[in-house]
Amino acid sequence: MSTTENFLLVQKATIAMLGFDLFSGSGEMWKYRHRCINVYSIATIFPFILAAVIHNLKNVMLLADAMVALLITILGLFKFSMIIYLRKDFWRMIDTFRHLMTHEGEQGDEYAQIIVTANKQDQRVCGIFRTCFFLAWALNSVLPFVRMGLSYWLSGHVEPELPFPCLFPWDIHNKRNYALTFLWCAFASTGVVLPAVSLDTIFCSFTSNLCAFFKIAQYKVLRFKSETPEESQAKLNKIFALYQKSLDMCTELNHCYEPIICAQFFISSLQLCMLGYLFSITFSQTEGVYYASFIATIIIQAYIYCCCGENVKTESALFEWAIYDSPWHESLGSGLESSSICRSLLISMMRASHGFRITGYFFEANMEAFSSIVRTAMSYITMLRSFS
Repeated sequence: MSTTENFLLVQKATIAMLGFDLFSGSGEMWKYRHRCINVYSIATIFPFILAAVIHNLKNVMLLADAMVALLITILGLFKFSMIIYLRKDFWRMIDTFRHLMTHEGEQGDEYAQIIVTANKQDQRVCGIFRTCFFLAWALNSVLPFVRMGLSYWLSGHVEPELPFPCLFPWDIHNKRNYALTFLWCAFASTGVVLPAVSLDTIFCSFTSNLCAFFKIAQYKVLRFKSETPEESQAKLNKIFALYQKSLDMCTELNHCYEPIICAQFFISSLQLCMLGYLFSITFSQTEGVYYASFIATIIIQAYIYCCCGENVKTESALFEWAIYDSPWHESLGSGLESSSICRSLLISMMRASHGFRITGYFFEANMEAFSSIVRTAMSYITMLRSFS
């Protein structure tokens, strides 16, 4: 299987987890409607989580636990709605990436190897990310039974526990009510995981391939040679066209992901401060393992956006140094042709010096922003502990 075919299948499989086929027409898009029960569950359980938040306003620990669940549901619903809203844009971007990958891969084995290496690295990163997310989901589903087992062992009394802190109008002490409610919450927790995994891994895949395209442009400009100034200008024009095409794809990707990154960073900051507070309280208890895994998942989620943004900025800016290190002087002649080549090289270096910045409206997604999120969360944890 070729790299482009694998790229396409990965994107289709990622979106299909949510219950629809991104590459079908409007009439056939919802071909796996039964899978959408996860998203329906989280949408319907949202009011009961909100009721738990209001009910626990005077208890900081219970309020923080309920607020974490509330923020998770908000982010999950927002990401799912963005996938539906941007489905045509995603389809167009995936198709553009596929065609460019095919075209560049056919130019030579060294270019194909750059793309293959980028996709292998992307699959490893996304695999780690999926594992962390599904581990947190599994712990979230198992934790209620652990709590109930410990409660029965220590006191001989069992209080029903659920994956989400909710306030229901019915009695969950009834076995049938509890079983149905637990199943509902389990589907809702799956509905939280799938949109996050889908959007975040697709973003990682897009940025990995964009970095590959920038590397191919660097590789080409470092090794271009020609006999005449006219041939040099023609080859440089093709290289600059590839670089500009990659920048245009970055712009389109950033346009789609700007609101997602903004929401992700804002909610992640709040989640980290509340989860950090809960972890500091339950450090020596069974819940501490769950909160620790949850914190790791949120940190990795924010890290992926920041690291991918940093990589795109770095690789796009390195094109300037590739031009500087290239044997451009060996292909210069005399007269207007040489001055035209020098002018195009200077203009390209000036543009490449800025790189491309993935943004979330008010900030840039880079490692500096990641450090800021973690520092802010630590400050919030200190404040919350002073209230407890």
